[in-house]
Amino acid sequence: MKLDLNLLRVFVAIYETRNITAAAASLNVSQPAASAALARLRDAFSDPLFVRAPLGMEPTPRSQSIIDKVKQVLESIDQDILSQQVFVPQQATDEFVFCMTAIAEYVFLPRLFAVLKKHAPLTRIRSLSLSPPDLIESFQGGKVDLAIGFYPDLVSADIYQQRLFSHNLVCVLRKEHPITGKQMTLDAFQNSGHVDVRDGSRTSEMFEEILVDRKIKRNIVLTTSHYMSIPRIIAESDLIAVVPLIVAKIFASTYNLRLISLPIELPGYDLKQYWHRKYHHDQRLLWLRSLIQSEFSDAYVSDLLRDMGTDSCSDNPIVQVHL
Repeated sequence: MKLDLNLLRVFVAIYETRNITAAAASLNVSQPAASAALARLRDAFSDPLFVRAPLGMEPTPRSQSIIDKVKQVLESIDQDILSQQVFVPQQATDEFVFCMTAIAEYVFLPRLFAVLKKHAPLTRIRSLSLSPPDLIESFQGGKVDLAIGFYPDLVSADIYQQRLFSHNLVCVLRKEHPITGKQMTLDAFQNSGHVDVRDGSRTSEMFEEILVDRKIKRNIVLTTSHYMSIPRIIAESDLIAVVPLIVAKIFASTYNLRLISLPIELPGYDLKQYWHRKYHHDQRLLWLRSLIQSEFSDAYVSDLLRDMGTDSCSDNPIVQVHL
């Protein structure tokens, strides 16, 4: 037997009011609609369910036997299925799974951990590194909540994205490096020994494409797959490296390095957060995305760069990063 759930709501309303007109009013439907619903119920159960009496519609034994179960079913549907689930950060024990580029993890993860521990102290964090195809598959399966970083190839009708902030590239070198001034000349850029980071990020690939397009060659003498090896290499040599501005600022403030502008103009790179459309209305992810958007915005980067203000070009044109 298949029943429209609205028929069961009419059944409960009549049982509680003992009156079809009152039941209709409580459900905000017309009296004829309630009478029609009762007729369908009687047919489905092969029982009159209610009979007229001096004090109203009296339930039959069949109605008496099923009323509690019907109420339980409707209550379960209303509370567990139809009600909007509310995410309570302070009580949540979830594990938030992120996919981040190496740069994004270096910039985001320390502060992200601190922010989440403040607002959702019982939650845990896991950070993964996945290729775009693997990431899309993990998104669909709910294995990754958000991706954060520069993913220009993460394009799909099923993937939503939101810009957080933009960054640019800059040269980093030791403080006593022979190259001086606020902006590196093209000759100095091409003749200097470079440390090249090949970590698989699209930022590095797109920078290389720009150099090839403009017929600019670098003298790469050392190649590494990790940004974290850059600071000591630069501090102990006359090599230079091209890195994102915000990362370079962290390096400079920690390892006493110097920043200098590139001799060419480059577009800004947007760092974004990405998620799957299947979870667009999920309450926990709505909260998480909102938190990240508020904490990691243009203002955050501006404050971070200002707070890290070393003598590494505070008045340098490199701070014309797209914020």
